[in-house]
Amino acid sequence: MSAELVNQPIHWVDNATQLQTYCKQWQACKLLAVDTEFMRSQTYYPIAGLLQVNDGQANYLIDPLAIEDCSAFAEILLNPNIVKVLHSCSEDLEVFQYLLGVIPKNLFDTQIAAAAAGYGFSVGFANLVAAVLDKQLPKGETRSDWLQRPLSEAQVIYASIDVEYLYQLVSHLILKLKNLGRVSWVVDDCEQTLLAYAENQNIEQSHLRVKQAWRLKPRNLAALMKLAKWREQIAQQRDVPRNRVIKEHSLLDIAQMAPEHVGELRKFDGISERMIRSDGEKIIELVEEGLSIEEWDLPDPLPRPLSSAENNWSKKLRGVVVAFAEAENIAPELLLKKRDYEALTRALVKIDNPSTSAVDGVLKANLIGWRYDLLAELLAQAILNQTTDSASPEADS
Repeated sequence: MSAELVNQPIHWVDNATQLQTYCKQWQACKLLAVDTEFMRSQTYYPIAGLLQVNDGQANYLIDPLAIEDCSAFAEILLNPNIVKVLHSCSEDLEVFQYLLGVIPKNLFDTQIAAAAAGYGFSVGFANLVAAVLDKQLPKGETRSDWLQRPLSEAQVIYASIDVEYLYQLVSHLILKLKNLGRVSWVVDDCEQTLLAYAENQNIEQSHLRVKQAWRLKPRNLAALMKLAKWREQIAQQRDVPRNRVIKEHSLLDIAQMAPEHVGELRKFDGISERMIRSDGEKIIELVEEGLSIEEWDLPDPLPRPLSSAENNWSKKLRGVVVAFAEAENIAPELLLKKRDYEALTRALVKIDNPSTSAVDGVLKANLIGWRYDLLAELLAQAILNQTTDSASPEADS
């Protein structure tokens, strides 16, 4: 890989004194481009191999394998006066949380910005660099070993390019967003990304990862909740992927069939003798706990898939939004996602006599922030027109 791709100096940071010096320097910055390289194939937690920073003047490659105390960088991430620019940040947030124990403040995600600026939804970094900067990124080091030392020259260049180009990208994107009047969209959505990430870490919600869980009756769902929470705790304790503890479909089957004895676990697909010996008694105990919950403490059933009639209604709402998005050169998925249409439809089903105020109440409850201002009037008109035409989203009988 050619070093000519990098235009700014590269500083390798592998001791705490260096890191503290640079972090003191960065405290005066208004904006930093940040990225991470990590490995995670056989572990629950990501293993950080590299932290990259660009301050507009140089590329800094921080070695978390060599620096025992990276708390100075955690302070940078927590500084609300510094914009931290990342691209598609969800995995980076995991690295920061596990390595540093913090979630960044004042985040700006260029993938979200790209969608608002008209470059498409969920666009990859290389494609965005090509579209905005007219530069081609090398791909060879994407899956290389970031825990090896020393890193190869190609790895060092690849890691530096990421943050150098990321810093260049953000100024172009912000200028375009300002011209479109959409900067506040990205600011709001980045804040929502951080809130959603924090909510996703709630171990009490682990059962929501299990597909088909909506099929369970409340008592069996209670058992699944116990099992899913336990699996998450064990995966964290052993630092292994969730499915190495017990596979998702096995969790669902056990909660549904509710075995009463350890020996019954042998009939479930994916349950090994080793697992039965180490965790069998605990699994049966959790099932019993879930099934024995008092009636008033049982969880509500999870939302079922939409009926045929409801699906048709949801598709009509999506058609209205997609037409608007195309006219405004906005990625439709940025405006509303599938789960948003489903939530709207479920809420509309509960309205006996749709009225302007009732529909507006549903929209206020389901359209977050700028989306309400942008879409409420459009959707309200479509909903009221449909109900007038007797095409209400009633469930199939």
